[in-house]
Amino acid sequence: MSALLLKKFRWLRYICPVVIIVTLILLLWTLRSRPNQNFRIRTQSSQPQNPVRPPKPVHCGPAQTAPPGSDVSLVAVKETKTILVSAYQEHRTEKRMVRVIAVVLRSETVAYRCVFCCMGQQHISEGFSNVHVDHFGFAYGTADIMCPLPSSCESPSHVTVTSAADSQEKPDKVYLEVKNKKTESDAFRYNFTVCISTMFDFNNVLQLVQSFETLQLLGVDRVVVYKTNSSPETQRILEYYTEKGLVEVIPWTLSRFLNMSRGWLPEHGPGEIHYFGQIPVLHDCLYRYMYQSRYVALHDIDELILPQSVDSWLELLPLLENKYDRPCFMFENNVFPNTVAVTHLNSLTSPSDWQKVPGVNILTHLYQEPVSSEYSNFKTIVNPRAVFSLTVHGLLDPETFQVCSWVERNIARMYHTRHPRQPKLTQKELIYDDRLLRYGGRFKRSFLYSCTSSDS
Repeated sequence: MSALLLKKFRWLRYICPVVIIVTLILLLWTLRSRPNQNFRIRTQSSQPQNPVRPPKPVHCGPAQTAPPGSDVSLVAVKETKTILVSAYQEHRTEKRMVRVIAVVLRSETVAYRCVFCCMGQQHISEGFSNVHVDHFGFAYGTADIMCPLPSSCESPSHVTVTSAADSQEKPDKVYLEVKNKKTESDAFRYNFTVCISTMFDFNNVLQLVQSFETLQLLGVDRVVVYKTNSSPETQRILEYYTEKGLVEVIPWTLSRFLNMSRGWLPEHGPGEIHYFGQIPVLHDCLYRYMYQSRYVALHDIDELILPQSVDSWLELLPLLENKYDRPCFMFENNVFPNTVAVTHLNSLTSPSDWQKVPGVNILTHLYQEPVSSEYSNFKTIVNPRAVFSLTVHGLLDPETFQVCSWVERNIARMYHTRHPRQPKLTQKELIYDDRLLRYGGRFKRSFLYSCTSSDS
């Protein structure tokens, strides 16, 4: 019996090494056939067993950005009454931020969350809003939603703003492109940009073209028009000057979201926001051209700032810079009633080609109302890089009289051809001023062509 057991143990002594060797060979063969398989040794960690997942990457492609086809694509913030207008990187604050221009319901309190897109990765920061004080008593007003940039996202390509109560996981966010990512202030593309406030129900073709021609003679190289709607004739004029490179037309569609007022006060026109959203328009134009234009002028299409001793803004602004040493200049408003016309019409002031063009001929309205303190106001030409926020007449931050100088009327003043402010004045009480004729005599033939072709 012992001999038999001994014989079995001897047999196992030879078989076991063979089994072990075969097993190792099979294991090595298995590992080689799966080279991409990762084997990790689990170790204890101080990390929680269920850590918070990092934000999922988002792709800021066309499907997630504001709809193409216009430079201002308004975005409604879900679960709020907030409407986003545009986004600009802010380089002048102590902490780097993105400024999102918005229209807000003033009575609503919202905690905002800013969602940035950097290299396809989502980054979050808590935003805060500053509502502009110039809302003229309407329910909605302009606001800046300030979004601090996370250290992990110093140059975002896109941003959106959500309510803090909104879920971060929702994939249907609509992003705005972040503009002004670089400060290109050494070589400006334009010397002078004029920001025209909202254009709606517009059909004053002749005055529009005369204003464009005069602005070109003054040295303006860009006019920005935020258009809601206009007549077909006006649209053809805008297209003509767009092709020439003077005009940029920006579709303004705030009326899809809010009830627009056609007045500057609620009692002058019912609605939810002042004058078709004039303030957010001017605010956007200021930031849009902050690093493209040396100066920005903020006035309406029926207003023209005319120098008195020189002929152009190119000559005027160096004089003002030397005299006042300020980044902002205020020009006195002078009203030229479009109800009072000169009687000595000629081929210069009213050629036959113009008489069939709809609108006001500013060259025939050369009588000015005396400046009344009751109606005295002004418009400005500013260095946009010195301004944080503005209003229709002047600035909000910094305040107008901190940085703006009042330009003496014998140096330059504003010519405002419109319905009378003082309708009881007789023609004898008005003041004759033919400064406009100095520019009207230099209008190019292209002006005549553009007018007559628009009416054909």
